[in-house]
Amino acid sequence: MANSGSAKSTSSGGGSGSGGGSGGFNSQQRRRLVFMCDMCKSKMQLVADLLLLSSDNRPVHSDSLSAASGQSFDKSRDAVIARTKGLSILTHDVQSQLNMGRYAEVGDSLGEMCELVVALVESSAHAAYLAAAEAPGSQAAVAGLVDRYRLSRARHEVEQSCGLLRTAPVSELNPPLLLELSRSLSRGLRGLTDACVLAADSSRDRFAREQFKLSVKCMSSSATALLACVRELKARPCEAARARCVLFGGPLLQAVHALVGFATEPQFLGEAASVSAEGRAVQTAVLGGAMSVVSACVLLTQCLRDIALHTDSSKVPDYRQRLHNSALAVSDGCNLLSQALRDRTSPRTLPPLNCHAVN
Repeated sequence: MANSGSAKSTSSGGGSGSGGGSGGFNSQQRRRLVFMCDMCKSKMQLVADLLLLSSDNRPVHSDSLSAASGQSFDKSRDAVIARTKGLSILTHDVQSQLNMGRYAEVGDSLGEMCELVVALVESSAHAAYLAAAEAPGSQAAVAGLVDRYRLSRARHEVEQSCGLLRTAPVSELNPPLLLELSRSLSRGLRGLTDACVLAADSSRDRFAREQFKLSVKCMSSSATALLACVRELKARPCEAARARCVLFGGPLLQAVHALVGFATEPQFLGEAASVSAEGRAVQTAVLGGAMSVVSACVLLTQCLRDIALHTDSSKVPDYRQRLHNSALAVSDGCNLLSQALRDRTSPRTLPPLNCHAVN
């Protein structure tokens, strides 16, 4: 519900900020929108890969799931349906802002839409798990010391931040972007640290306890060195300062990959649910509906990216029609997902999940 309310807040706020696009679609705004499109597309694809295209039947543990909705299929279903309504508002906002030339606001709404899609997918995947696990003949998952999804999301934040330091032109690594990059790095590192500290405290194996602690120390040391380089880049932006960020980002990525590789060994993950044929049918219907939403949102994001990159006015009508068609596909996917959740069955014959590839 919180995300739906946030979407409404953004919608109302965007309507009053007409000054954002008064200067036209300049080069800086285009670059920012391209950056937002790439970041959002990557995040949505990652979450879809981890939760919708995986055969790992486990509950979803995420900040987007409240304690109440995480325990009940009905409450998870209601949370998903509320988020589909918020998503419909945001897709409408994006089209309206683009038509009015408020390109800076388009990027803001896209970021909001991405977060809402991630929350929607998490809620949908959890609802699908609950429905499948409740079906006759199914057995619920057994929790392990670590949660693979949380670790993968945290690792992705670190990888994405280091990748941006490596590929973005120095001229675009301005103080606000570097601040957000540092926050993203810290958020990912905190997620990895918290998971490993909890696993170390819960493990009965002496080697595992020590290895979790040593992995965190190794990662923390590398992160401290990298963040010092980021601060230097912010104070004195130049290629030499950026090269140091790339240099010290390498050891951090190696430490993170080693930590995640160790933490996700089978003995730390518990056991996935055993799902009956009846449970699998319900799960497939819900996951297929969620995949339809993600696929449409990725297409919409790609369309916005194309608009940002190409300024040929003769192609504007085609781009706007593509954007309109993508928004219709988002609405169709939301309706499909909502009906699948209400009926616990697919309202139409769904193609295999891999036909919804979002690459």
